[in-house]
Amino acid sequence: MVNFTIAHATVISNEGGYANNPHDAGGETYKGIARKSWPNWVGWKYVDGVKANTVPQPAYGTTAYRNYASHLNCCLARLASLQQVVLDFYRWNFWDKYRLSEINDQSVATWLYDHVVNGGARGAMWLQEAAGVTADGKVGPATIAAINASDPVELLQEAEDVAAFYRLDRAAADPSQVQFLPSWLRRDGVSAEEITQVMQAARDGLTYAEVAGLKEMIKARA
Repeated sequence: MVNFTIAHATVISNEGGYANNPHDAGGETYKGIARKSWPNWVGWKYVDGVKANTVPQPAYGTTAYRNYASHLNCCLARLASLQQVVLDFYRWNFWDKYRLSEINDQSVATWLYDHVVNGGARGAMWLQEAAGVTADGKVGPATIAAINASDPVELLQEAEDVAAFYRLDRAAADPSQVQFLPSWLRRDGVSAEEITQVMQAARDGLTYAEVAGLKEMIKARA
């Protein structure tokens, strides 16, 4: 039986704490919960309460900003009520919504949980494509059956490729997203060495010819 707590530990590790990157499409986030996507989330009252008692946010990317975010995260981590609403948010909106408790393999359940948190329904579409079912982002009986009938190792290898290829295409289309490639590709099982090669190629933006070569590199990995 798959375990929510195990999967959630991976997700929270990947999501981190408070961030307000102007290039992030989701805007301000706390533990991966984006204010633009979830403006009515009850947790924002805790975040805003702490922010009201600290200095205004410095420019993103500066040492002052990093100190600001670190201070906020320390304060927010001490709020037990906030940490509980974070946990409840993830369980209801992702673990339960995508029927992850019905998946047989823990590694597959954890991967899907991590990717729907990161990419929403698109994360489910990546795994559906790998499993050979309609990639509509809706996890129903057919998707669950296909996932559970697949070899977990082979399924995740294919899903990781599908996800990584999407990230590369997105970064090629919008250079402002290149900065997110390292964290995205780590989630997709791409090695540190390969990520270094990707970022070297992306220093001046990614051409579609470069993307094609990077996809071949990723596909060829053991």
